[in-house]
Amino acid sequence: MRDFEEILEGIKDTRNKVYYNLSELVKLTGMSSRALKYRMLTVKSKYKNNTFLLTKKSRQWQIHYDIIKEFYPKYNTKNRTIHTHNWVSTATWNTLYNYEPKYHIRVVEEIKKQLPNNYLAYVIELDGRDFYHTHLVSDAEPHDLNRAVSNILYKYIEKPKELKLEVASVINKYALVEYLKKAPIASGVI
Repeated sequence: MRDFEEILEGIKDTRNKVYYNLSELVKLTGMSSRALKYRMLTVKSKYKNNTFLLTKKSRQWQIHYDIIKEFYPKYNTKNRTIHTHNWVSTATWNTLYNYEPKYHIRVVEEIKKQLPNNYLAYVIELDGRDFYHTHLVSDAEPHDLNRAVSNILYKYIEKPKELKLEVASVINKYALVEYLKKAPIASGVI
């Protein structure tokens, strides 16, 4: 019985986080807990009839990730964090052969040259084979990111079978950013 409960807890840990409480929003928004409590007064009245997006469990508010933007700073832009940036698309690639992190960083730098007006955040990790692979998020549209990533990667990799590439839209950016922090070998924002 205990093994079954441990398995269930492990599954819960791998799922995307959907609800956050006010103390977790401090890190996500860059605002103080006091400012968030004041903002909660407005959000509470705005979403009072929508228990899916905002509900109270025990003494803590459960805030759905779709309305976290309501808690962003309104005027001060110096508190921007990786959590508050408007990430639109994500890309992941894994190669058949192992390349050093310097190679992956160089690829990201060349992708940035293709998208000079956009921000990119990247993480290089080890996979189950102990090969390096890259996760990338961008504020570029998915089709633009796909074009840039494909142009650069296929310049270096001759056969399409030697590369697994996935480009998609960001659905839950907060869960994505937390996922990117799980085990980085190298990371950066450019």
